[in-house]
Parts: sequence; C-alpha cells; structure tokens
Amino acid sequence: MNILLNEMSEVSASEKRLLEVLREKGPQTLESLCALPDMSWSQVLLAVDHLSRSGEVAIELIAPCEYLVSLSGGNA
Repeated sequence: MNILLNEMSEVSASEKRLLEVLREKGPQTLESLCALPDMSWSQVLLAVDHLSRSGEVAIELIAPCEYLVSLSGGNA
C-alpha cells in the first residue's frame, strides 16, 4: 500500500512541476519536457497523459513525431 501511495504522490508532484513549467515558459515540446533534469521521461509521459485526460493540458501534433504540450484554456 505504501508503494502505491508513494507512486501517487510522485505523479502528483510531477504534474505540479509540469504545470509550473508550462505556466512560466509557455507551451513546450514533449521532448523539451522530457529533458527536464529533475524528472525522468517516464514521469513526464505519465504526468502529461494524466493531465491531458483531465483536461488540464492540451497535446498537439506539430510535426511527425513531435508534440506541443500547452495549458488548456482554463489553466493559462
């Protein structure tokens, strides 16, 4: 049970960090978010997936295999 709680709080911290980056720097490519030094690419992908499903961020295909992540209208 503790492992699950730790994973949930880690995802929550990852989501908060991504939202913070997007608020400060504006839309970012998925590749640039995966290059953040304090997060692994798997943490970024999981957080972006959850945030996009909850409507907090939008993901847009901008080139083949290149995605732009931005805050949704209500979170900008």
